[in-house]
Amino acid sequence: MGEPVRVALKIAYDGRSFYGHQRQPVHRTVEGECLKALRAAGILGGPTEGWFRSASRTDRGVSAIGNVIGFESALAPRAAIGAFNDRARDVWAWAVAAVPEGFHPRHAVERWYRYHLLADLDILRLEAAAREFVGTHDFRSFTSDPPVGPFSVARLDVAKGDGVITVDVRARSFRRGMVRRIVAALVAHANGEASLLEIRRALRGERHDFGMAPAEPLVLMDVRYDVPFEVVLKPKVLDEWRRRSRAALLETEWLEAFRAASLAPVDRP
Repeated sequence: MGEPVRVALKIAYDGRSFYGHQRQPVHRTVEGECLKALRAAGILGGPTEGWFRSASRTDRGVSAIGNVIGFESALAPRAAIGAFNDRARDVWAWAVAAVPEGFHPRHAVERWYRYHLLADLDILRLEAAAREFVGTHDFRSFTSDPPVGPFSVARLDVAKGDGVITVDVRARSFRRGMVRRIVAALVAHANGEASLLEIRRALRGERHDFGMAPAEPLVLMDVRYDVPFEVVLKPKVLDEWRRRSRAALLETEWLEAFRAASLAPVDRP
């Protein structure tokens, strides 16, 4: 082993498997599982030994494809990602970067969240409400954090696919619960429960409560930096991806079969 280098990993996980992201003394969390794997690999020492940071502390139930963790390792980056994946459960690292000493995962260029809406909503009304959020506004009505002044959203895109509407939100950073509260406002407008004027007033600092969308349809898609990541798809990660894809396909087929059977005429004696 050589001198320690700072390493960043892009990680994916199903948020339903954890009690949130931030480490807790009792419940299983994403951060806790990452630390456990790094300690088991000998990359980190005890609870207070070694440098470890996360890019985004996703809420309980929120999943991720491209969250990022950073730590210092005496292993080469490709060896570190392999050692992590060998020991982590329900968290998969799929890209790695050797980063400068001053790198911190929270200091990102952009974060990208995607929310999946499974309801049949008016796409034009969703798009109209989405346009209100782009730019710099007062988001105190869209977070449980204390207000800290103006905040900027770079992009907010709405797209309708086969049975699902996706809402993509991009910004340099986000406040607690912000994406879920934005989505709730979009849905409220689409359902005729909130006007564009109410949304505009909220974005000027007036207090409005549009509710909060559920956590599970939200996915942290990516966290970007000015450093290149190398995709390293180890066999364990590929095998798990194939297993979960097959399980999702089987569940879809089962649901379709159940729907077809429940709608079919029933022969009664």
